[in-house]
Amino acid sequence: ASMGVGGLDLMLIRLDEAFCLLSERLKALAEGRAVLVATANRPYALVLASSFALHHQDPGSLLLGVVTEESEALQLLDDVHQPVLAFVSERLEAGSGLTLVERLKALSGPDCSISTILTLTDLSGSSLAAARQSSSDVLLTQRGLDLLGILHAVDAIVHGERYVDPVLRYALQHPELEVEDLLSLRERSVLSLVCEGLTNREIGESLQIAETTARGHVQSIIRKLHVRDRTSAAVEGIRRHWVD
Repeated sequence: ASMGVGGLDLMLIRLDEAFCLLSERLKALAEGRAVLVATANRPYALVLASSFALHHQDPGSLLLGVVTEESEALQLLDDVHQPVLAFVSERLEAGSGLTLVERLKALSGPDCSISTILTLTDLSGSSLAAARQSSSDVLLTQRGLDLLGILHAVDAIVHGERYVDPVLRYALQHPELEVEDLLSLRERSVLSLVCEGLTNREIGESLQIAETTARGHVQSIIRKLHVRDRTSAAVEGIRRHWVD
């Protein structure tokens, strides 16, 4: 259904309130800390950089910069002598976020303690194994990059605790999931048709269900497989040998 002007205004107000809340919590966390953002995810970088930029006049905190390469992140720390908060994505344009976290932790000391929030996009076996041994203070998945997930991360660091978002925690506990452990029988049928390139309408016709029901199944599959769209769901299904 289309959203009228009034509905759009309400949505924008809610988004603005959510952004302001996140901004204030990040400001509280960053007080007295230098902030570093290392990621190839430009929208994520923009949100974080914009939030900290709103408070650039606060002498107690400093946005060191937003970088896309491991080496750039390390260079920014050459002359820093205060606590650092580093937001690091697993995927960088050059280097590895996982490696960067370990190098940052190795640099952490009394004059420059470094707290890290690492975001994972790959939940394959090797990535999960590396995440399990990571020394990052916070582990988030791509789907954990919402307001609530980041606020949990902020609170964990403030209280000196390690936070692992629920999706990643489940994946770490169940590294060898079988399809029947994750998807219902109907969802497995829908995934098979997604892999064949069928639209929601065509899936509905094939399974004799409503198009909206098919869409709901596809969205559930995307959420459960921790992917961003139906194409990625198809790739993941094939990668895991869940479909022919």
